[in-house]
Amino acid sequence: MADEIETLRVSLAELVAERDSLLQKHEKELAQVKEEARETALLSALRAEAIRLGAHDPEAVIALMDRSGIGWSDQGQMTGLEEAVAQTRQKSGFLFRDYGAPGEGPGQGGVTPRPCPAPAQSARHLPEQDYAARRRQFLAGVL
Repeated sequence: MADEIETLRVSLAELVAERDSLLQKHEKELAQVKEEARETALLSALRAEAIRLGAHDPEAVIALMDRSGIGWSDQGQMTGLEEAVAQTRQKSGFLFRDYGAPGEGPGQGGVTPRPCPAPAQSARHLPEQDYAARRRQFLAGVL
């Protein structure tokens, strides 16, 4: 009986060690995936901002820009993005379109305006007819 208990303790210790190593491996992989996702999101946001400001080649703008002012807020939002692209536009103006006088190109001063967010709709505030129509569409799989 004592031998069986000792065997079970050794087996348990081995399983705990294996679990700990798997946990460490998982945490390391998870941190790597999160970092890759943040980098992808950052590059996409930089590319979008560069295009919005009229970049000929957004990849060249990204390669030449100083990213030291770009960070992440506690809520997970990027900060300093617009300032970094604007500084790059100021320093390397040849990478961006120059529309000349304000009002000649898209937006004012060659800057394309940002789209406003879509207004959120609540079913509580819809008229009864609209609610019924949307409910039928939802149940039919249209929405």
